Amino acid sequence: MKKEFPGYSKKGNKEIRRIWDKCIIVFDTNALLNLYRYSDSTRETILQLISKLSDRIWLPHQAALEYNKNRYEVIADQEKAYKEFMERINQIKKDLQSTSKPPFFTSALHKDLDKTFEKVNAEVEDSIKRYNGYLKEDPIYESIEKLFENRIGKSCTPEELKEIYKAGEERYKLKIPPGYEDEKNKEGNRMYGDLVLWKQIIGKSKTDKKPIVLVTDERKTDWWWKIKDGRNMGPRQELVEEMMNEAGMEFHMYSSERFLSYGQSYLDEKVNQRALEEIQAMKMAELELLTRKQRILEREKQPKMSDAEQRDIRQIRLRELKDRIYSIERQQMDLEIEAQDNSEAQEYIHSLSIQKADLQEELKSLRIQFETQLLNEEMARLRNKEYEEMLFRSIRENKK
Repeated sequence: MKKEFPGYSKKGNKEIRRIWDKCIIVFDTNALLNLYRYSDSTRETILQLISKLSDRIWLPHQAALEYNKNRYEVIADQEKAYKEFMERINQIKKDLQSTSKPPFFTSALHKDLDKTFEKVNAEVEDSIKRYNGYLKEDPIYESIEKLFENRIGKSCTPEELKEIYKAGEERYKLKIPPGYEDEKNKEGNRMYGDLVLWKQIIGKSKTDKKPIVLVTDERKTDWWWKIKDGRNMGPRQELVEEMMNEAGMEFHMYSSERFLSYGQSYLDEKVNQRALEEIQAMKMAELELLTRKQRILEREKQPKMSDAEQRDIRQIRLRELKDRIYSIERQQMDLEIEAQDNSEAQEYIHSLSIQKADLQEELKSLRIQFETQLLNEEMARLRNKEYEEMLFRSIRENKK
């Protein structure tokens, strides 16, 4: 069965170990760019692991190209994030320093708070200066350049790119992974970047006759096989099967934290739990932000409806929200035991919590809208009734 349908079989520990013993470890652009977002200690942990596996690492030309195109933007974004954090800290400091409104603190506590804020500000300012300095001299870039020296793939020829773009048109129509989700938000041939990357990875596996492990922080479902409840089962079945058909080799994928966890275990090292927790926390924060942005966009796209239609839709949505929240709570309860020693289950429970919080927020807002609409309709009905009575009185008086 596994031979006929390799993509539909979740790999066990023995199979993964066998792949690692022979594989080429390939890195996607986002896995490298995220190095700028980690703390120094976590970044160093990942770079050390890559260095220890340096005899088997490889960077596709497309990933290297996109890394070079985007690294300055990521550096600027991190600098901006620290500046915004500084503004929030200063506002909190201002609120706490007020002596005319609660909370009221003793002068001793005010002095301690001032010292703490000074330390925080000093460290944040150092981070801002450091990221600003990366625009001129970038030690992360230098580390990556050294690690992947003579380990970057060749670029595709114009003819090869033309062929990939043409194939991409048909693949995207049929939703064949990877890359078809980029059709929504990327223009021109940029939408085929993931497909170019994928073709280069297949070419490397075919040439070297070795299995591939791809390290990527991509979350899109045109890379990952996710079942209906949202759990990640591994790479998309089509990718596993295409690699087997084209190169005759196995294919597996890891996010950065799973690569760090398995990589250190593979080398019989103690897994750096602190680094794992940091990467997971960053991913969850990004997921929460993306989820909220998507909710806002969906609400903005809703068409205008009559009052009666809005009322009916809101009633239906209220029931749906209650049912969905109950379903999420049941899923979280079912996963609690599994999550004790499973980071993927922990991440999924967190994503469910984000969904639940968003749904509860929507439910609260929708209830207010629904109750307000009912109140407005009742008031309008009373006003109309009052107007009708006044009109009838006027007609009767005129008849007299």
